[in-house]
Amino acid sequence: MKKINFSVSGVKCGGCVSKLESGLKDESGIQNISVSIEEQVVSLELDDEVKPMIFKKQIEELGFPVSKMSKE
Repeated sequence: MKKINFSVSGVKCGGCVSKLESGLKDESGIQNISVSIEEQVVSLELDDEVKPMIFKKQIEELGFPVSKMSKE
């Protein structure tokens, strides 16, 4: 399993957190989702074979631009 952090903008409230969590929760390959309003970061724990770029696009389609991705 790998953890990928997406630096995003526009996460301002619990509704934003819910939108991200519900928009990603049923995706294959995601084991855990964590969203930080304070840090403006979406953290995903992914199966090793999953490519993180797929989720970058999904986060942006939910309305939250991704400025950076980093692996933990």
